[in-house]
Amino acid sequence: MTPQEIVQILDEHEKWLRQGQGGTRANLSRANLQGFTLSGANLKSAKLSGSDLSRAIFSGSDLSNSDMFCAVLDGADLKSTNMRDADLRGANLRHVNLAGADLTGADLRGGSLMFGSEDDEGTRDGPTTNQNGADLSNASMQNIKLVGAQLAGANLTSVNLRNADLSGADLSGCILADADLAGANLQDANLKGALFDNTILKHANLSGANLEGCDMTAANLTGANMVRNEDALPQEVRDVLNSHYIWIREDGRLGQRAELRNADLSYIDLSSVNLSGADLCGANLSGANLSNVLLVMSDLSKTNLQGADFQGATLEGINLSGADMTETNFSGAQIGPVDLKDSKGLPTGRLWPSNLSSAKLMNANLTGADLRSANLGHADLSGANLKNTDITGCNLTDASFQMDQLDVAITGEET
Repeated sequence: MTPQEIVQILDEHEKWLRQGQGGTRANLSRANLQGFTLSGANLKSAKLSGSDLSRAIFSGSDLSNSDMFCAVLDGADLKSTNMRDADLRGANLRHVNLAGADLTGADLRGGSLMFGSEDDEGTRDGPTTNQNGADLSNASMQNIKLVGAQLAGANLTSVNLRNADLSGADLSGCILADADLAGANLQDANLKGALFDNTILKHANLSGANLEGCDMTAANLTGANMVRNEDALPQEVRDVLNSHYIWIREDGRLGQRAELRNADLSYIDLSSVNLSGADLCGANLSGANLSNVLLVMSDLSKTNLQGADFQGATLEGINLSGADMTETNFSGAQIGPVDLKDSKGLPTGRLWPSNLSSAKLMNANLTGADLRSANLGHADLSGANLKNTDITGCNLTDASFQMDQLDVAITGEET
């Protein structure tokens, strides 16, 4: 296609957009536009499906609502382009520059374009296929707007998404290995099953994001906001929690005690809720916001509580044996004994202490916490902050700690 033909198509397209007489919608489907310079062009709602736009320059262009289904954009310059609501299903965008572009509402899921034409020899063209999602590997996408975009299954390996806005986007099953999302906004994004490997998420906003099935251990989460609300949990987990709230409110007459053994509740916000008596054995509550929560007589044995926030929580009589509470915040928490009551709700005079035996409390913040009579046998308290922590009557048999840690704790006469 010659430059003159391109100019004529653009002129006719401008008329079509203005709904003037003689105008024609631009149809560049399957066109070879490799390396063409179309900076500032108005291609809103244009047909570009299956076209080869590799290394083309579209900086500052309007490609909103355009049909770019299965287009090849490898190495293209798309800086500051308007691609709102563009159809980019199955597109290849490797090594593309999308810095400052607006892809709000764009669809970048997988797709397959089956060409129906035949050449002079009767040979049918093959399909353009990218069923797993758009390939954006190594793309430069800092400061990009992808609000509500459809990126399910996309390959985002080594992509620069620093300070990108991906709020509400569907990133389920996408590959984020070696991607840089520092400062990115991923609030309420769907990241179910996404692959995180050496991914940078420093100071990213992941509040409300769906992280079901995600392994974040190899990601850099320094300063990231990871808290998600209950709505981000699977429906079956929400049903269990709601039934437990009824069980608490109705004193066991209605509802059912929560049994969420081995459940993934990482980074959940359950602050100030009443989960007393719940069975959460083996659950993953890492990074969870559990400040001011009530977990009286609950079973959290063998749970992952790394980095969780229990500030001001009431945890009397709780079972935390074998739990990993590395760098967990228990400042001001009540982890002392509970006064057991009989079937009529009357005190029995028998105290039930909390069980933290064999727990990992390395570098935990226990400032001002009440741990009276707790069983800390074989617990690892290395580096834990015990300032004004009441450990009166605690069992510290074979626990790991430095004696100077106890100098700032409240030990009582029996310690």
